[in-house]
Amino acid sequence: MTQPFVYVEAPATTPYRYGLFSAAAVVDPADQREFQAGVEWEPQCVDAPAPTNVAAASDPNRAPMALPDGVPLVQAGVIRLYTGLTGRSPARPDLLERARRAMGMVEQQSLEHYAWTGEAGNADYLAAADTEVLAGSDAAAVPLETGVGLLEAHIGDRSGVLGVLWAPRWTAGWFAEKGQSRIEGPRLVGPLGNPIVFAQTTGVGPGGAAPAAGEAWLYATGPVMVRRSAVFLPKLPEALDRKDNEVFAVAERFYTVGWSCTVAAVKVKLPGVPA
Repeated sequence: MTQPFVYVEAPATTPYRYGLFSAAAVVDPADQREFQAGVEWEPQCVDAPAPTNVAAASDPNRAPMALPDGVPLVQAGVIRLYTGLTGRSPARPDLLERARRAMGMVEQQSLEHYAWTGEAGNADYLAAADTEVLAGSDAAAVPLETGVGLLEAHIGDRSGVLGVLWAPRWTAGWFAEKGQSRIEGPRLVGPLGNPIVFAQTTGVGPGGAAPAAGEAWLYATGPVMVRRSAVFLPKLPEALDRKDNEVFAVAERFYTVGWSCTVAAVKVKLPGVPA
């Protein structure tokens, strides 16, 4: 006699680690109106070193002070994500809760990918064609340690505070091997303390250029902010298609992802790969 399968609970899970949410300021605002068009803010940025003037203030030939014009403004458009499932068992109200949990498990990786590539239609993203490339590395990749150093120095020059390093998730082992990352609380950080986003993405360079074998594109930005809407779910009667008795369980959530002051890229040669 064939015995039926016995239902058991799924194995316990551990949350996704060392991604975007570990490095960014994550805000869940009460006012959802900001997710209609997006948000904007005025960052406090610097350009090091600050200028100096050796002439005395009373010197009539003293050169005029050169100051930047105006206050910088950052805008971040809306990224809309959805996930879920369909099922032919309307007697299972847990399908909607499964959709909610699925959003929580996939949102971080999805935002990493779209913030990197712009494939969600977001205007500002890491791999934009006009992103500054450091040290001519688009033509000749630099060693990983050099690339990380260039990016951390760039963050200090342009923001004056800790920013964020971005690297493809598959490069995390190379960072560890070369001592370019360490655990600091819930984050992985670079040698100078800038948190690292090990992003789940294609890893393309500015303009969408794919790296050659044995190479990788890395990015640096100023401080990053992620803002999230509530999770929107239909009520069960709204999710039920009575024509074929199918439940369309979908969760939707809206986001903005942006950074202050600067973005720059560097192409690195991975350790152990022949030149």
